Amino acid sequence: LYSSAASDVYKRQVAITFDDNNQIRVLDAEKYKETENLKNESLSFLKKIVNFNEMVGGVVEVLNNQAQKIEEEKLKSVGMRNKIEGESESRKKKAQELQNLINEKKMELERLQAQHESLLKVTAEQKLLIDKLTNNESQFIGMIQH
Repeated sequence: LYSSAASDVYKRQVAITFDDNNQIRVLDAEKYKETENLKNESLSFLKKIVNFNEMVGGVVEVLNNQAQKIEEEKLKSVGMRNKIEGESESRKKKAQELQNLINEKKMELERLQAQHESLLKVTAEQKLLIDKLTNNESQFIGMIQH
């Protein structure tokens, strides 16, 4: 009883037919066409997904390349900023060194000017002494001659 009832249900669900090419089909022609359409749509969808994945891969690659370029430029800009900051410090240090040299030269100039004035004073004193001695000598010679 059970097997004959199941057999009746199975007979009603399965319809064996022949298609236009005389091939045996378990599905009726309408369902077979729907299945073929679904298969074609699925293949079309799969192709679109593959194409989309390729495009996304291309975009990701471009973005990665741009990100790498950006990182390289960031590193360059950090390096340039450090160089500029170092240059600023270097200029300040050089300016300080030059100011120190100027101060040393001013002090040396003052020392040399003082030494020059001292030598001029000594020279003047020596000339006075020579003149005095010359006058005294001529007076002495004059006294001796008289």
